[in-house]
Amino acid sequence: MKYISHLDLNRLFARALARAQIELLHSEGFNPHPKITFGSALSLGTESLCEFADVKITKTAGLETGEEILKKTKGAFPPGINIIEVYAPESDFKTIDKTRFHIFLKPQGFGICELEQLFSGDVSVEKKPGNFINLKDYICDIAVSRPFEAPEYILADIVLKTNPQLFLGGENIIKAINSKFAVDDYLIRKIETYDKNGDIFA
Repeated sequence: MKYISHLDLNRLFARALARAQIELLHSEGFNPHPKITFGSALSLGTESLCEFADVKITKTAGLETGEEILKKTKGAFPPGINIIEVYAPESDFKTIDKTRFHIFLKPQGFGICELEQLFSGDVSVEKKPGNFINLKDYICDIAVSRPFEAPEYILADIVLKTNPQLFLGGENIIKAINSKFAVDDYLIRKIETYDKNGDIFA
C-alpha cells in the first residue's frame, strides 16, 4: 500500500466507499469529484499509522454515527488500509504543526555517533530542483538508537515541523544522510501528527 500515489489513494477511497454503499458529496461543475481531502500528501514509499481523511457524505446516507459508518467500511478497503475510527472532526487540518517519523536505516560504514553529529548542525537538502533548505530549521526533535529487534539497523525517531507550503517527509532525512554516508536499506514510517499546542492531532 505504501507504493500507492496520493492521487490513486483518492481514487481508492472513492471506490471503496462506493463499494460500502456510503453516499459521498461531490463538487459542482463540469467534472464533479468526491469531496475527500487528506491531512497531507503521504510521500510514495512511506508507511503511515496516522493518516486523516475528511470525507463529506450526503444527508441521505442514512448513517447517524461514526460507528455505523465504520461498520459499513469493513471489507470495502484492500488489505493494508485499515480504517481505525470515524468521527465528526473537531480540528482543522490547518492546525497540524509537527509530524513524527520512525526511520529504520541499514548503515554502511557509519554509526549512531556519526548520525548524531550530522544532525547537530546545518544540513542542506535540495527539496526541489534549485531549492535548497536547511533541515536544522525543520527538525524539532531527533533521537537515534539501535532497535532491539533489529540491531543491524539504526532507528531515527524524528519530529519534523509541518509546513503546509513546504511539507517535509522522511525521504528528506534519507537524502541528507546519503549526502554524507551510504544507506543500504531503509524504511520510513509516519507515526503521529501534532497540533500547534503539541497535542496529538485528532
